[in-house]
Amino acid sequence: RITIRPAEPGAATFNNEPRYELAAYVLQQAFLDEPEFVVPPTVLRTLPRADLLPHAPRTRPTFRGADEVLVVVQYWLQQVSNRSDPWDPRRFASDPVYARHVANLNVLTFLIRHGDSNAGNILVSEVPGHPRVFAVDNGVAFGSPASDRGTAWRELRVPALPARTVERLRALDAEALRQRLSVLATWRLEQGRWVSQPGAPRLSGDVGVRIRDDQVQLGLTRREILAIDQRRRQLLRRVDRGELGVF
Repeated sequence: RITIRPAEPGAATFNNEPRYELAAYVLQQAFLDEPEFVVPPTVLRTLPRADLLPHAPRTRPTFRGADEVLVVVQYWLQQVSNRSDPWDPRRFASDPVYARHVANLNVLTFLIRHGDSNAGNILVSEVPGHPRVFAVDNGVAFGSPASDRGTAWRELRVPALPARTVERLRALDAEALRQRLSVLATWRLEQGRWVSQPGAPRLSGDVGVRIRDDQVQLGLTRREILAIDQRRRQLLRRVDRGELGVF
């Protein structure tokens, strides 16, 4: 029903960036409604290391101070296929439901600079009449270093975008993105456990993993957020120039 991926110590290694996984899920909420989501429900949790050892014996504590592991928890999708590449230009032109879903997927992968298009990371629903498309592995994105894991969905592939999506993208700006993405999760060390602190203010320092005394906080950096906004504006300029259609 779910997947659980433990973080490495420090929670900031290539292809294992919990903050990127959660940021992709949160970012889509800025321009998509839940029935249109392209990233399945994703949360971060801290679990006692003892709970994970039977399944992952090499797991180590993520942060000093507690024998706990930060994990990415994501809903396990049912009735989906892992085609090597779900992009189908002919279907895009003839199937408006598929076109809407795959276009929304591409908007997100473009905004986050998706860099892991390996088979199995982009999934297509097999439910008749509901051709939704999903990105389930978004850890190589945003500020990740260049890699050879696949960049098929890093750029815009679709020739047109849903009008509602474009409208909502126009309503965003760097400040709105900062409010959503600069603080994704915060924990405080209490009696040997990392306890979630919803609504905690941003800690100082322009890094993705911020550690201050008895607190740990994950979020996107200022540079990463500005890069998202730059790509958002680039997309809208292409719409305004007629290079991208609207439907």
